[in-house]
Amino acid sequence: MTLTKCWPGGKTRAFNLTYDDGVVQDIGMVELLNELGLKGTFNLNSQLMAEDFRWQHPCGMWVCRLGPEQAAALYEGHEVACHTLTHPDFSALSREAMLWEMGEDKRRLEALFGREIRGFALPFHHWSNLARSCAIECGFSYARISEESGAYRPPEDYYSWKAGIFHLNEGLDDYVEGFLQCENEMALGQIVGHSYDLDAIGDWETMAGHLRRISEDSDTVSMTNLELADYLRAMEQAVLSDGRLENRSSLPLWFRLNTERICLLPGESRQL
Repeated sequence: MTLTKCWPGGKTRAFNLTYDDGVVQDIGMVELLNELGLKGTFNLNSQLMAEDFRWQHPCGMWVCRLGPEQAAALYEGHEVACHTLTHPDFSALSREAMLWEMGEDKRRLEALFGREIRGFALPFHHWSNLARSCAIECGFSYARISEESGAYRPPEDYYSWKAGIFHLNEGLDDYVEGFLQCENEMALGQIVGHSYDLDAIGDWETMAGHLRRISEDSDTVSMTNLELADYLRAMEQAVLSDGRLENRSSLPLWFRLNTERICLLPGESRQL
């Protein structure tokens, strides 16, 4: 007997795309994701959006934030997560400033979108135990940091969550190919970046090709970062004892028993 943990629907692979900053190029990315039936996680800076903040990219183009009303209408069906109010460097912040940047961004985004915001994505690269504790205190379910794992596995720490790969990484083609062939238990592939980069390098076509291949893979399910975190925590509550498998979580859980896909509803158990 071989029992394998699976993603929703009994899929062996899960995919997540997460983009930062809430810029106008997200309009094209959301349209592409919707066309392909994929979900995204978009990490927003509420104060910079309200201020119509913009900056000039090294390539010469201007990078512009979406306005609050534009954003509120855009991300339906996708996850909105906190990215701090003003995108500061955490290495220069006190505990009180971190809590304000995280907590106030969370409150403003919740007011704008009318939903609970439970995800956090780090601005820039500095992460610390202090920042981690602040993310927990603010009530976030996870904190995605600005490091790559290059791997196809769930995070070891929900509050120090390394992304799979940045979309500007030269190894992106190989990463996607490896993901689609990965047979690891609960394989996870993640692409992180900014949609404005695709304008800056003029390469929407390559990204669209990768996303199309992922969407067409019958053994891959698309999930938001929050859905991944919730499902992984639920899977941790599955108990196998004396040949009986029990789901002690509040979510349906999927497994493969040899070649059979099985789903255990919340509170359900099954003799294997």
